[in-house]
Amino acid sequence: MQKFATLTAACLLTACASLPAPMTADPDRCDALAGEDWRRTAAPDVAAELLTLAHVETPPDRAVWYIAADGAQAACLPSTPREACEHVLHIFQPQIHRMWSWSEGAVRREACDVD
Repeated sequence: MQKFATLTAACLLTACASLPAPMTADPDRCDALAGEDWRRTAAPDVAAELLTLAHVETPPDRAVWYIAADGAQAACLPSTPREACEHVLHIFQPQIHRMWSWSEGAVRREACDVD
């Protein structure tokens, strides 16, 4: 029985080790994508909710976060799937307390270099 438990644990560890780690955004590429109207900030307390609103499954700590003078928030992340070469900036506009808007039109995409 102990051999079965050991084999099961080894199998689970192998599966976990073979899963790719979530990618973290490149701050320099994100700064270029965001532009001068945005300044870096810590992730807001509603970061997970904002990413869910944009249909993004990446953890908030993997993003580079920005804020604009009008209170808008933005999250910059590498695009998915992982093979894509671009970063994406998702822009969220505050509506009323704890309510935000986002649309596909509020997305800036980094251009990929094509050889």
